[in-house]
Amino acid sequence: MTGLLNKKRISAILILCVILSLAGCGKKKEEPTTETTESAELGLTDSDGFVTVKDYVATLQDNVRIRREAKEDADVYITLDKGVNLTRTGIKDEWTRVLLNGSSFYVQSKYVEETNIKWATETEVERTSHIVYIDPAKQISEDMTFEPVSPDIEAPSGATKATFTDALGMKRKMTSSAVGVDSGVFEYDITMKIAEYLNAELVKRGYTVYMSRTTNNVDLSNAKRTQMSNACGAEIYIKLQTPAVNDPSASGVLGFITTSTNSHTASRYQNNYELCYDILKEACENTDARRMGIYETDDMTSLNYSDVPATVINMGFLSNELDDVYLNDDGYRKKMAQGIANGIDLYFNETK
Repeated sequence: MTGLLNKKRISAILILCVILSLAGCGKKKEEPTTETTESAELGLTDSDGFVTVKDYVATLQDNVRIRREAKEDADVYITLDKGVNLTRTGIKDEWTRVLLNGSSFYVQSKYVEETNIKWATETEVERTSHIVYIDPAKQISEDMTFEPVSPDIEAPSGATKATFTDALGMKRKMTSSAVGVDSGVFEYDITMKIAEYLNAELVKRGYTVYMSRTTNNVDLSNAKRTQMSNACGAEIYIKLQTPAVNDPSASGVLGFITTSTNSHTASRYQNNYELCYDILKEACENTDARRMGIYETDDMTSLNYSDVPATVINMGFLSNELDDVYLNDDGYRKKMAQGIANGIDLYFNETK
């Protein structure tokens, strides 16, 4: 990192076009849970019928589904590749209970095997893990009522329930999702899929990950998503988006951070910049996407509310035919997720 002197500027014309089009385009599920299931004594059967253990297992193949309940038709929380180490807390019939991101989940026992890992103590494990919050932009339902664009702005009486207001400092809670110019695929589907790949990649690397949503059918405003990040103790906040803009030639990966004079985030400006810079660098190197640079703005609700280093990563434009094709290619999505994970690694290595 060579610092701010090496910062790349985007052409004024392109930035004006893109930012005007993105105006109002702010964007783990419900409140993150941190409950774990443990028994005071190992080897006993707990109230859920699991024999309690405390050791480690590793996934035996790619695409291993970790489920929310010990049932084959239960919702999938995350899909993991081969070789991911997990803490095992219980065994029941053909199911294994594991601890992941602070909560209990379930995997069919045939897909994991006991393993020895080199974590000396639980305390040491905690030291090696950073907490990352991923916010996949948009959702199925829009919310055209208003919220303050910054926590430092007080909402006028009735403004948060109105669908129209001329009060300063108020923005829509959640605008409608963009749609691919050729594919017809919604932004919320694309950001969700890349977020799932990123979640799996980060877990494989030892991170603890929280997500603003794990389904498209939620009702979360931009401010609420960042408040969830603040509440779960995340060290960084990353929003993933793929908007559509008025200029069909706009193409590439673009980062957003707040300005150095932002009333709520100014003290974290350098960290915001480095986080965005590192992610852009690695994501573009891993995908060969055009690197558009970093744009500073205080008009994004999600960034203004963050209490930790935060960035919005525009992974491409659904209004551009080529970007639309790439963003709907599963291989490209995985490369994007891996590149973002590389950037997160780089950021934490630099800020030790």
